[in-house]
Amino acid sequence: MIPTNLINTKFESIFGWIALEKSEKGITRCSLPQIDQDNCIEETRKWNSENTIETALFAEEIKKLNDYLEGRNYSLSDISLDISRAPKFYNNVWEVCRSIPIGKTRSYKWVAEESGSPKAARAVGQAMANNKITLIIPCHRVVGSDGTLTGFGKGKTRLDLKLDLLKLEADYLLEH
Repeated sequence: MIPTNLINTKFESIFGWIALEKSEKGITRCSLPQIDQDNCIEETRKWNSENTIETALFAEEIKKLNDYLEGRNYSLSDISLDISRAPKFYNNVWEVCRSIPIGKTRSYKWVAEESGSPKAARAVGQAMANNKITLIIPCHRVVGSDGTLTGFGKGKTRLDLKLDLLKLEADYLLEH
């Protein structure tokens, strides 16, 4: 069931344009940063929500995301999410993913074990691939068992961004 009253907005960050969508319960989507506003608009055309230019409705989330991307704050765990449409397994995986400390990485196998399905590392990969709330559900912290960077942003197309986010978090830890 699709939540009613979904709205979305776009904002510019130092990493590029980001789109957010929310319901009454919380954020339902957060796009990866896009190179320009047109690409961001194209991304939101796929969503089932009404566009709003009223960014005040997203002020708290935008501030927290900008603070994170600019290295001023690392915690996005207090942003309310609405993941009620996702399968229970995905919800479990995403909650485990949100528990991975800033600047740390964990393997798909570790996430599977922590989510109560120790043999489901591949299914964890599917949950990460279906994560519509990237950045806030930090799937960039999930890596291969040997520590290699694996898929991010619809396959391997945004591994550069995954690396940039991990570097950002490592730099934050060094400074604090």
